[in-house]
Amino acid sequence: MRKQRLILLLSAAVAALAVIALRLAQLQLAEAKFWRAQAQSFSYRHYVLPTHRGPIVDCRGRYLAIQTPCYNLAIQYQAMNRDDRWITQEALRRLEKRYPSRRAVLEHLGAERRRIVAALRHLPEAISRYCTLPLADVLERLDLVRARMQLLQEDIWVRHYHRHEGLLDQASPTDLDAQLGLAGHVDLAEAHEAHTIVADISPGVAFYFQKHAREYPGLVIVPSTHRVYPFGATAAQVIGALRQVTPAALRKDPFQLPRLLANTLADTPGNLRGYLPGDEMGASGVESAAENLLRGTRGIQVLRLDGREILPDRRRPIPGQSVHLTLDIRLQQTLQRQLENPATGLLDFKGQWHSAAVVVLSVAHDNVLLMLSEPSFNLNYFHQDFSRLIHNPGRPLLNRAVAGIYPPGSVVKPLEAAFAITDGVLTPQTVIDCGAYLFPGQPNLFRNWTYPLAPGPLDLTGAIEQSCDTYFYHVGLWLGFQRMVAGYREFGLGQLTGVGLGDESRGRLPPERGVRDGVSNRTNAIFMSIGQGPLAVTPLQMANAYTTLLRGGIWMAPRLITEFPGPAPRRVPIDTAALPAIRLGMERVVRGPHGTAPILRMAMAVAGKTGTAQTVRRVRRNHHWTVVKGLDAWFIGYVPANHPQYVLAAVVPMGGDGGRRAGAVVRQCIWDMEHYGYLTKVDGP
Repeated sequence: MRKQRLILLLSAAVAALAVIALRLAQLQLAEAKFWRAQAQSFSYRHYVLPTHRGPIVDCRGRYLAIQTPCYNLAIQYQAMNRDDRWITQEALRRLEKRYPSRRAVLEHLGAERRRIVAALRHLPEAISRYCTLPLADVLERLDLVRARMQLLQEDIWVRHYHRHEGLLDQASPTDLDAQLGLAGHVDLAEAHEAHTIVADISPGVAFYFQKHAREYPGLVIVPSTHRVYPFGATAAQVIGALRQVTPAALRKDPFQLPRLLANTLADTPGNLRGYLPGDEMGASGVESAAENLLRGTRGIQVLRLDGREILPDRRRPIPGQSVHLTLDIRLQQTLQRQLENPATGLLDFKGQWHSAAVVVLSVAHDNVLLMLSEPSFNLNYFHQDFSRLIHNPGRPLLNRAVAGIYPPGSVVKPLEAAFAITDGVLTPQTVIDCGAYLFPGQPNLFRNWTYPLAPGPLDLTGAIEQSCDTYFYHVGLWLGFQRMVAGYREFGLGQLTGVGLGDESRGRLPPERGVRDGVSNRTNAIFMSIGQGPLAVTPLQMANAYTTLLRGGIWMAPRLITEFPGPAPRRVPIDTAALPAIRLGMERVVRGPHGTAPILRMAMAVAGKTGTAQTVRRVRRNHHWTVVKGLDAWFIGYVPANHPQYVLAAVVPMGGDGGRRAGAVVRQCIWDMEHYGYLTKVDGP
């Protein structure tokens, strides 16, 4: 009996030793690499190396946006969340400097903790007051940091349980934590770091918080860089502004540190291009459109606890790429200053200041040489002035060149003539009586703009020269609603131009099927024949349509950001035999005896088309919004008239007569282009 018991005990001991031996073999052989990496993870620390955003430059290499050194205001994550352990450690650190004995430190510990808690409670108000930010904005930024930390927690959870996929469908995350030994909060390195709350604070504010650090526990001044715009308000809507990274961007593209396995980072790249709370991202314009190019990649350095670097081949930070624009910023700055100067009378007339948009495209390559929107704002003070800008009735944040939509008026007539001749419903020699109104005996319907005068019979060239509405009413009726819409769409109206700016508008163009009511379709065809009715366009769309016309029907996307390839050119079906008569009509708009833009008679021959479109606008007067009727002033032209190199488009909303108001803006732009060498000598102002 005793012998049997000894055998059983010996067998049990052997079995236990065998199990232990097998487990040891598994740990030392099969899982050696994994546990070695786990052991190493406690003896090193990642250090993130900062990067910087790429510059934006114009066509002559001038910097439009650059990074310069600054100070950021950051907050310790544990202080932000009033972590009890951090508060105790901070209290002990303070007391140990004041009291030599441990007993005295402990006696005052409770009171010091209460003072720190009270100071932490008022930190958001202090940040709001000294950084001149709304309190709600500060609280939102703190919540962004918390959201980022929550994303990191979830990422670690997913990584850990990836090795236990069989359990994922059988247990909740809480049960898995208990089964696999991760119960409780996962401690992150970022939880012991400071996170930026306010970027680019002034040196005075930085000095104040450093001097009064005891009153603001957890706040840290961090050297950094910030965005500077050397040309201030010039091309502000085109260049665009930055904003704090959004929660959606943090979720979609979060920053992730690589993990060190077997002394190499090669197999675990992480996401060093991802966003961290407090990062900035493009909010509008080129800053937003080229975000993926401008944003840099942070570097990573791995050090032992003794300060020595583990990996000699650390990942160096990669700065963001330079983004090149086709704009000439000096040309735009000069024109913008002239438009803003009341003495010129270009936008300030009859004691009322008007907004405006101007676009210049090269005919050969469709490069955007100038894209101006007035009023503008200074990008360097965007964040400080944002609340004022957003409520400004002049809407300075709107890029009117690509996002402002306006009825085009008579500037569509050359386009309409081109596809009408192509369709065979019109010839350059077609003569139509340019009466004072369209329908006999109905003078109040579809009048000519010359009413009550009637110019009489005109051919196509004369109709363009005198901008005869009655002539094009008939053309619109012959074409019909569907063909009218299709023709405008072929020239790019009602769709994005492909310039690459995210805030671009498609404009407004009805579907070709129209409505069931044939009378309404017929009425809309008449209205659209003179650029009215259910039709609205952007200045860039119209400028691009004219370059298409001048190239004989080759449509190209306007090119603003040289790094963007853009869509392939396409052909618009145009009978090129019709172009001479259309171009002659546009030349006579300026130089003809009955032309509507004599203001543009210059030493260099200019051609183009005026437009004066009826419109309504909501305006703020005496602190109240009201709807007023008015006229949008248009001029779209090209220079030189005999060999077009540039197309210029200008619109002055509610500006009145197109030839006099928009024509004056284009005339000034031509003078400036001559000054900067884009055109041969013309008679200057």
